Amino acid sequence: MHDFSHCQIVLGSSSPQRKLLLESLFPEANVRIVPPDNPDELEFTGSKNLFAIMRQLSQIARTKSENVTSQLLDPTATYVLTADTVIFVPDDFDTYLVLGKPPEEDRDGVVRAWFLDHYLGKTHHAMTAICLRVPGGTVHEAFVKTAVSMEVASEEMVDWYLSTGEPAGKAGGYAIQGLGSIFVSSIQGSLSNVVGLPLRETRELFERVVQNGDS
Repeated sequence: MHDFSHCQIVLGSSSPQRKLLLESLFPEANVRIVPPDNPDELEFTGSKNLFAIMRQLSQIARTKSENVTSQLLDPTATYVLTADTVIFVPDDFDTYLVLGKPPEEDRDGVVRAWFLDHYLGKTHHAMTAICLRVPGGTVHEAFVKTAVSMEVASEEMVDWYLSTGEPAGKAGGYAIQGLGSIFVSSIQGSLSNVVGLPLRETRELFERVVQNGDS
């Protein structure tokens, strides 16, 4: 295991969950938050197969990295970590439907339909693209996919969950680290990936970069 106590890391995200996860891997004093100053992100319209989803995820994470790096006075003195996570569900033969953050307008109706049509009694996937820009400017990335299965539940249970307000602003309309976990029957893969930052794979990415001397 390498000692990363010297690493200064900029996290390009406003997500409190990603901040907490990253600070569980590295000293809090070494982590600085610099969110992208452009909230607009590429959409997944037309991204129907796994390759297309990965390509779009990669582009979003890299665009965030470029935006955050441009805000830094000395980007050669720090690591820049960005990520993007999406939920996708089977749509048709070998194709998928990406579920992003629910719209503010009719949020409850949209998320309710997601639960009833795609989640309850079925398995969906969460995928994260991690983008790590090292002080030398080289970009490294990794993809992590997790399968999440949910129990069959009543519409009343879904309506109760919507009433808590938790789905607001959450990719896929639920928080697995919160009350959304009551619907989950099993997880295959990384739990932290579903939350927004896969811990083991993020640590391994840093390990690999340092081991190869690309810093």
